[in-house]
Amino acid sequence: MNELKQAIGEHPFLKGMRTEYLDVLARHAREVNLKEGQVLFRENESAYAFFLIFEGKVALESYVARSENIAVQLLCGGDVLGWSWLFPPFTWHFQARAVAPTRAIFIDGASLLVACENDPNLGYEMIQRIAEVVIHRLQVTRRQLVELPAASTLEAELNRLRAQRSGSSLSGTLRERLATHPFLAGLRAEHLDLLAESAMGKDFAANELIFAEGAVANRFYLIEEGTVALETSTADGNRVAIEVIGPGDVLGWSWLFPPFYWHFDARAREQTKCIFIYGTKLREQCEADHKFGYEIVKRMCQVVIARLQATRKQLLAAKQSCSA
Repeated sequence: MNELKQAIGEHPFLKGMRTEYLDVLARHAREVNLKEGQVLFRENESAYAFFLIFEGKVALESYVARSENIAVQLLCGGDVLGWSWLFPPFTWHFQARAVAPTRAIFIDGASLLVACENDPNLGYEMIQRIAEVVIHRLQVTRRQLVELPAASTLEAELNRLRAQRSGSSLSGTLRERLATHPFLAGLRAEHLDLLAESAMGKDFAANELIFAEGAVANRFYLIEEGTVALETSTADGNRVAIEVIGPGDVLGWSWLFPPFYWHFDARAREQTKCIFIYGTKLREQCEADHKFGYEIVKRMCQVVIARLQATRKQLLAAKQSCSA
């Protein structure tokens, strides 16, 4: 048990975690040695596993009927794998397969989720670490997407997928508007009060720049009306929209982690109404109240994971289009 706890604590993902939290993780963990070609989990199966990879290589793959699976990402020693156990419907969106002999530690995600729900301090610590990894992977995947020739053709599909989203009511007080936004549905009254302290309404004109790549990230937006494009430059200097978001969506999470700067431009495509939340103050509120922090970052993590899954599928579609 002590050796397992020590190994867990030395993994880069958990470096610096408090010893009592490592005790909890170790109680639900075991070491696994995977052979080349061994499948860790399959797409659409029930998700309950969380892996800390120490040595070897694991490919995240997408199933393609009557063809070889397509690799989405290659993970190596120091990486972590699997977080679909965090949110319903608790199913895997991709397959994971060892492509070299691999040593890892398996953690029972279902038991870990229960522990996090029962102890917000542990929950906040874990969800922060998971969110940072997921955000980084989303940024990397978006960069890969924009460099593919077929990427620009995805914009119409992105718009179509977003068209069905509904936002919050634009009537009532700011506190009432916060309560009706889909991102905050079901949030406790005292936590809504905390958010209202650092929030205000904000309108953007069509084509107005909301924030610029490389600028300091200190804002978080709940979109109520209108659409916003995330944009960046390709290697040849062309501007391309990597995602279009609209009513009911959220915008901006780079204020959560150092170095606190934006990785893309955000531009209003039309007259857009948002609730602006001061990110620096929100981060301070999360640190002061871990129950609040766990709730907010968990919701944000759910949004980022959904966007990562969608972006990976767009990347696969673009790759298939390029090879057709």
